[in-house]
Amino acid sequence: MKIKYSISNWIYGEEPIENQFKRLKKFGYDAIEIMIKDPDSFRIDDTKNFMKKYSLGCSSICVFVEGDVEKSKRRNLIDSDSDVRKQTIKYYKDCLEIGKELKARVVVTAPSGVANIKDFWNQKNQELCIQALRELGDYAKSLGSIYLVLEPINRYENAFLNRCDQAVELLRKANHPQIRIMLDFFHTNIEENNNGDAIHLAGKELFHCHIADSNRKSVGRGNTDWFEIFRALRDIDFNGTLACEPLPPSGANVYVSLKGTRPEADLYAKECIEMLKFIEQIINNDQTP
Repeated sequence: MKIKYSISNWIYGEEPIENQFKRLKKFGYDAIEIMIKDPDSFRIDDTKNFMKKYSLGCSSICVFVEGDVEKSKRRNLIDSDSDVRKQTIKYYKDCLEIGKELKARVVVTAPSGVANIKDFWNQKNQELCIQALRELGDYAKSLGSIYLVLEPINRYENAFLNRCDQAVELLRKANHPQIRIMLDFFHTNIEENNNGDAIHLAGKELFHCHIADSNRKSVGRGNTDWFEIFRALRDIDFNGTLACEPLPPSGANVYVSLKGTRPEADLYAKECIEMLKFIEQIINNDQTP
């Protein structure tokens, strides 16, 4: 097991991105997960300079995909409107290109978008999703070693992809080497019978994880069994990134967390990495199966 620790920059809300790098550097993270809201206005060169200045790589690209808003802003790979599907494909391709430039390993992929409880898990939507994943997978392959990772999201925020077994099914049907799986342990606490079982089910296809406790706060502030999670990660010899994403309570649209600033963000960032590294050390020294 070889773990890298990252954290999502959007826990700092609307703060300037250099401030985010500056604050995160002091906590000992290996990398940063960067949200791309608008690829056209994203300043790649500035971000590269900050990465170098603060010695923080980019682990991953977090997408901004509202799945149930007005057509011009909607990003949904399984939308009934083909124009929306096309603009969503373009958005993901732009994110893949930015990810390549920043040397990220993965682009987080929420097929039907966030806050979409209308597009359900059915045969038609699965077929639309698989078609899109194959196109995006081909594009990722043309760029080099960057992957799309499918993120199951809980039923209150998404109606399509909720569980690890569904992600495994999409992965199997898409059958593309650039498509893999990620798990967000806030969502799995709602949808999975057991976090360890979900990790074992994903197995070697698990490339990335989002970290937040059962209440979406920092590690240790909820009731998640992190020892179980780390034992399962050890079992599958996980070699990927744990990207911390502690966020305030929200409704179905978690992007409201981007509004304003977050006074507790530094504390949560510190608590996450300290607790995770502590638990990893214990598990690495523990030979209990």
